[in-house]
Amino acid sequence: MYRDECVQWLLTKQAIQNEDAKEIFQTAVIILYDHVMSGKLEKFSSTVKSYLFGICKNKAFELYRHQKRVHHPGQLSTIQSYVIEEDDNNLFIEKEIRAVNAALTKLGDPCRSIIQLFYYKSMCIEDITMIMNYKNSDTTKTLKYKCMKRLQKALGQH
Repeated sequence: MYRDECVQWLLTKQAIQNEDAKEIFQTAVIILYDHVMSGKLEKFSSTVKSYLFGICKNKAFELYRHQKRVHHPGQLSTIQSYVIEEDDNNLFIEKEIRAVNAALTKLGDPCRSIIQLFYYKSMCIEDITMIMNYKNSDTTKTLKYKCMKRLQKALGQH
C-alpha cells in the first residue's frame, strides 16, 4: 500500500537510485514483519506508514555510509558489499526465526497457540479468548504475558 509513495520519497528526499529504493522498501517490509513476529513490536507508537518510512530512512543512511567509503581497484562495489551484509543479516534473522519456532514448540499449548494467534495471525485478545474458550479477556491477556515471559526465558537459554 505504501510502496510507491515510499520509493518516490526515497528517490526525491534521500537521493536513492530507483532499484536501491525498491530494495530498501522490501527490506523495510521484511524488518517490520520480523519485528511483529518476534514480539519486538507489540504496539505501534505511530502509524505503520511512519514506522516503515523510519526503517527506510535508516536503511538509506546505511546505504549512504556504504557508498561514502573509498573504493580501490579490485574491491567489491558498494552495492555488492551492501548485498553481502544484508545476506549476513538475513541469515542471522533466519536463525532467530528458527530459534523462536523451536522455543514455541517446546512451550507447547496453550502458549504456542496464543502467541501464534496474536502475533502471527494478528488476532485480537477478544477473538483469542473466544477461540481458546477462556473465561474473559483478562485471563487471555495474563496468560499471553506469562507465555511471552516463558518464551523470552527459553530464547535466552537458546
